[in-house]
Amino acid sequence: MRVLIDTNILIDAAICRLPFCKDAQTIIKLCGEGKIDGFVAFHSLSNLFCILRKEFSCEERVKMISRFRTNMQIVVITNEMIDRALDNNSIKDLEDALQYVCAEEMNVDYIVTRDLKGYSGMPIKTVTAEQLLHLLESP
Repeated sequence: MRVLIDTNILIDAAICRLPFCKDAQTIIKLCGEGKIDGFVAFHSLSNLFCILRKEFSCEERVKMISRFRTNMQIVVITNEMIDRALDNNSIKDLEDALQYVCAEEMNVDYIVTRDLKGYSGMPIKTVTAEQLLHLLESP
């Protein structure tokens, strides 16, 4: 299974945001174990670094992002992908549009996010971390 991990899932795992922490951390662990092919948009890492500045020191954030990077593949965005995101009238938030373009590029099965509404009506399915874990348990 191939999944794109949205920034909010990384935040849930990093700051152990309840009640989402355990599921988010499990998904990242499964990516690291090779049981899921996990992808992260490159801009999620810089966003994460900035968002977590109040909770963690610079050194702690660097280590955390390094761990995420080793568990998942980073999707690099090209000019053409940015243009596709900017031209996507179905998604109103640029960050979501960039995430979606990365998901398309990597031909993922799901986008794992807590922002299901941000991607509504798009061909790639969105699931929460909890929903993905239930899908993995299904025969």
